Amino acid sequence: MRAANYEAIADGYDRRYALHEYAGVRDALVNFVAGGSSSVPAVVEVGCGTGHWVSLLEARLKPSPIEDPRAGNRSVKTSAERPAIAGVEPSAAMIARAQAAAPRALLVRAAAERLPFADAAFDRIYCINALHHFADREQFFADARRVLRPGGGVLTIGKDPHTERDSWWVYDYFPETLEIDRERFARVRTLRGELAHAGFDWAESSECDRIEAMTPARDALDAGLVHRAYTSQLAVLSDEELHAGIARLRAADAAAGGELQLVTDFYLFATIGWIK
Repeated sequence: MRAANYEAIADGYDRRYALHEYAGVRDALVNFVAGGSSSVPAVVEVGCGTGHWVSLLEARLKPSPIEDPRAGNRSVKTSAERPAIAGVEPSAAMIARAQAAAPRALLVRAAAERLPFADAAFDRIYCINALHHFADREQFFADARRVLRPGGGVLTIGKDPHTERDSWWVYDYFPETLEIDRERFARVRTLRGELAHAGFDWAESSECDRIEAMTPARDALDAGLVHRAYTSQLAVLSDEELHAGIARLRAADAAAGGELQLVTDFYLFATIGWIK
């Protein structure tokens, strides 16, 4: 499976949040973490990247400090009154940015398949647009099951390119990316089956967001959207594939008299596994 080099693109990664609101993702996350519950959650994001979503929860939940498992204590403790928020991320460059964005959260550099926490340490685990990067999804789900407390849940949010519902300029001008995504992303129903196999008592999934935009090609090129840091679909391409796609896009824009519009219209799906 192709892998993105996040050490190289960390500085430009947050550009996506200036371009798209991700309101549906935000609402799905907040509802998963705190919606309808009177209890105070201990939460960890796996694949936290630059800390965008950890920072959002930190602002909303105002967590108390929690112990660092890297200091020899593998437990995570939270007070009865305040939540605990943690993040796990393998990229040093990404986690450095996350520490600046979410200074009260516990951020640990580690792999998703080997979470550095004690059994039953968290109430909620989530990963957003990250699951397709994990080396072993089923191992991650099994370790997430271990780390969750009774009544806990794991949320994943991401694309399902197998639905064939998406229209996206990245797939149009960089055609290798669609097949790569079909290899990296599992079908939503496959994720539910893997959660069951990992010991979750039930799983559910739903469409949670639709990302839509029309962007003039010239603006996209000038603003740096046609860049590895914009999306992992471009980050995993070889230099030759990336340059060939840029050439195709420029040629199409020239043929359209400089009026080419790049279409973004794709769906994101939330899948949740729960334990009793």
